[in-house]
Amino acid sequence: MSSPAFSVVIPTKGRGFLVGQAVRSVLDQSFTDWELIVADNDDAEDTRRVMEGFSDPRVRYLRTGGLSMTDNWEAAAKDARGGYLCVIEDKQLLKPFALQLVKQEAERTGAAIIRWQADTFDDEQRPARIRRAPGAGPALFRNSDDLLAQFTRSILGYKETLPLPQLSAFHRPLLQKVRGGPVGRLFPEVSPDISMGLIALAAEDRVLDMRRSLVVYASSFHSNGRASHRKEASSRDFFKRLSGGEAMCYDHVPIKVLCTPSGVFNDFLRLRGRLQGRLAACAIDWTHYFVECHGAMTGVARSGVDMSKELSDWRRALEEQPQEIRAAVVAILGREDRREPSPVSRAIKRLGRGLGLPALQRYAKHWIRGKLQRDPEWRFSTPAEYMEWERRRHPSLG
Repeated sequence: MSSPAFSVVIPTKGRGFLVGQAVRSVLDQSFTDWELIVADNDDAEDTRRVMEGFSDPRVRYLRTGGLSMTDNWEAAAKDARGGYLCVIEDKQLLKPFALQLVKQEAERTGAAIIRWQADTFDDEQRPARIRRAPGAGPALFRNSDDLLAQFTRSILGYKETLPLPQLSAFHRPLLQKVRGGPVGRLFPEVSPDISMGLIALAAEDRVLDMRRSLVVYASSFHSNGRASHRKEASSRDFFKRLSGGEAMCYDHVPIKVLCTPSGVFNDFLRLRGRLQGRLAACAIDWTHYFVECHGAMTGVARSGVDMSKELSDWRRALEEQPQEIRAAVVAILGREDRREPSPVSRAIKRLGRGLGLPALQRYAKHWIRGKLQRDPEWRFSTPAEYMEWERRRHPSLG
């Protein structure tokens, strides 16, 4: 049996209410030479029942269960036979012509890594809205060294620098090279997407950036990152399943508490030690590390989460740094403090929220910008409506 052009894999756990949409978005592709592998890491029956509703022979359902997130991602990709591997999160929807467009670029350029952007359905506020990826343009190659340098200067900008597997396609020879390398797998702990993005940049000199959105996140509310930020129960299960426990998120960095940019950078440092080469050549900007961690912690604190322990550890870790780093961090944070709203402005905002003014403004924008100006960011109230609009605006790709 010949291998398909694409293997699309969906690792999932406990999201039977979302995964069916992701599967349908693959079935609805205008390009049809693909296989789909769904790896269900849940012990409940919801996802299995959803998958029983799909009878397409190109779809394979794997019941894993009891694995860490990274092991489930690895299981999903283990038997993939396609020329290119794509990962789709269970809360993502492939736009109708995504695979067709990726195939065209693969044939035109022969790129080993092809990456794209994503739109997001923001359901954390009411009324919900679409947030579209910025800009578009012709596809271009980006140098891996440049992307890594940009990553170390802006850790939280990893979605714009790393070829994350849920926003990329990887050619089979590259996957074989990675599996035969020092790490020995595609998705090492802790964060499978960030780790694979870094490994791919270490293994390949350049990345083809399509500079257009090919997927939609069907929910911003249902997010592992969000659950971790807010210290929700679901995040505790993730850390429990790590082979080294929660400490694996900060064993290579100065700040010894959970924090998104610190965890991302910790993955980088762990892989840097194992892969050497291009990653070892990256200069580490510890000033930006401390600034981004502080911004992440204070941002979460403003949402009502107690971050006193995290901020205390941040101060302790900064005090242990050389004087030049401490001075640079204090100077940057001082400039940012001066840009913060005044107490009077904050009081006015709190009063406005109490009166429900932000919600009224959002409803007004939906009416004016969505209904009258036909702005797609404010026009649609469900991801399905937006996807159908995307389908109709590209009839030549049907």
